[in-house]
Amino acid sequence: MGYLTYNDYIAMGGGLDEAAFHRYSFMAKKEIDRETFGRIKSMSDVPEAVKMLTFELIQVNAKGDLSEESVTSESVSGWSKSFKDVSKEDFDKERMRLILSYLSDEYDDQGTPLLYRGC
Repeated sequence: MGYLTYNDYIAMGGGLDEAAFHRYSFMAKKEIDRETFGRIKSMSDVPEAVKMLTFELIQVNAKGDLSEESVTSESVSGWSKSFKDVSKEDFDKERMRLILSYLSDEYDDQGTPLLYRGC
């Protein structure tokens, strides 16, 4: 189970169907767990920032998978499409920016910063 329910996702303005939501929610949870070294799994309550981050990561991951999202122009008569060049690195940077933005001041139940690397 992820950090965000489908009903919460829809209430936040999400538009994916439930099957797609579960796929992207799982991906978001894995990304968050990797960056927090699994600290959230042991917490008594999931912080609101983690739920918001999960929503944002779902949106970014879904957008990265949909080629229609990168269409910059389309012509009907001569049928041509132009695509915006968005690289994997751009999506990786956006995901990391979101993770740092949402989790920088969040702590686990023992007071350890969620993004603490042990140094």
